[in-house]
Amino acid sequence: MTTTRLLTATGLGLAMATGSAIAHAEETTIRWALHPGEEADAVIEHFAPEYERQTGVRVVGEILPPDQLRDRMSIEAIGGTGRWDMGYHSPGWFGTFRDHVVDLTPFIEEYGFDLDAYPELIRRSHMESSARPGDIIALPTTPAAPMLIAREDFFEHPDEQAAFEAQYGRALEVPATWQELYEVAEFFTREAGETVAGEVLEQDLYGWTDALGAGSGVARSFIVMLYSTGLEGWDEDYQPDLDHPILVEAAELFVDLANDTAPPAARNWDFLEGLSYFRDGRLAMATMWPQGLGTVEDPNGVSAGKVLYQPLPAFEGNLKGYEQGVPFLGGGGVFIFDTPNAEESFKFLKWMLQDNEIEWGKQTQQFSREAHFSSEELRGLEAHYERFLPAYEQVLQQVFVRQGIPEYGTVMWQGTVDFATDVLSGDMTPEQAQSRWVRNMERTFRRAGYLD
Repeated sequence: MTTTRLLTATGLGLAMATGSAIAHAEETTIRWALHPGEEADAVIEHFAPEYERQTGVRVVGEILPPDQLRDRMSIEAIGGTGRWDMGYHSPGWFGTFRDHVVDLTPFIEEYGFDLDAYPELIRRSHMESSARPGDIIALPTTPAAPMLIAREDFFEHPDEQAAFEAQYGRALEVPATWQELYEVAEFFTREAGETVAGEVLEQDLYGWTDALGAGSGVARSFIVMLYSTGLEGWDEDYQPDLDHPILVEAAELFVDLANDTAPPAARNWDFLEGLSYFRDGRLAMATMWPQGLGTVEDPNGVSAGKVLYQPLPAFEGNLKGYEQGVPFLGGGGVFIFDTPNAEESFKFLKWMLQDNEIEWGKQTQQFSREAHFSSEELRGLEAHYERFLPAYEQVLQQVFVRQGIPEYGTVMWQGTVDFATDVLSGDMTPEQAQSRWVRNMERTFRRAGYLD
């Protein structure tokens, strides 16, 4: 049984507020539904205790399982229970919560929150929504897009280079296309007792993986390949483009990658769990979200300092001429529910994200504000940033911004969940799942009034 981890803020501190202000604030408790990750740990272990120390306001963070987070928040929000004052904001989800969160614009103006500190792309994806035109619907905390990582020492070893060229007739390089990714991943998939880079393997080695758990895990993994084909879901007239044969081609390649090169355990991974395999030397390549950077470069692992970073591969023959992969700009932020604690919640977020932005970057190792990319202090914080940040900045040059319509979560995210889960499990052929997806999208668009 999956359990919820409930943590509360106590202790630590810097400056003290006035006694009377603290006495009043001690009556306030802010409750926050959090997505697991380093940023949630930083909130609970550092920022919430410090804020309570300074203001007397208590912050309670409830870390929920990723595969339950959206549903549990929506049940509470729609029911008006007031269980949480703040909730994790994933851009594609906002249509579900549009009637239950406050417009942050008045608070931004009153408390001098600097919107210009965020890159325009992040503002568009994480702070604005066509479901609430003119409103600021959330504040970014961990905007992110995935990338490809690889073991440098495997790729540069002369024995591996010679063996790959003999088998495939080309040089061994970190893959530039998804099709090349399959070949390289297949090449590096080996059993315990074989060798890699001159060392005998004590455990099986896998060529590539991402989280492939049924539901959000496999959807998050497959959707980046889907966008890389050049498909967008629908056109300006709300006509689905998912009936194109390239969707079936991508699905078949994805299934081969998952079945032939990924660990069987990946079918139980929802997000970052598989990066421990990379840390421990059991993967040659992986899809990595920046939230997993600390695991990949863990100094107690065998891969630290040996990691190559690059954008996701392009899809050969894609419909748009993309030269690199096109992941969605995901990760998240926080919106504030319409509760009596809305203003106090914003004051806490402003204090944490703006007044202490450098400390936020240090504690979370996440990148959302301009300073998190430009600050020399932050860029020099970790030795691996010298490799990671240039590649990550390149990733962000070609990403897909979600939530173009309020129904995005229904037609595209849930559509990908159903399609990828059923195709990977073998419950449906790609063609069957494709037809169902298109029908469901058209039905939703008619119901919303986009189609006659």
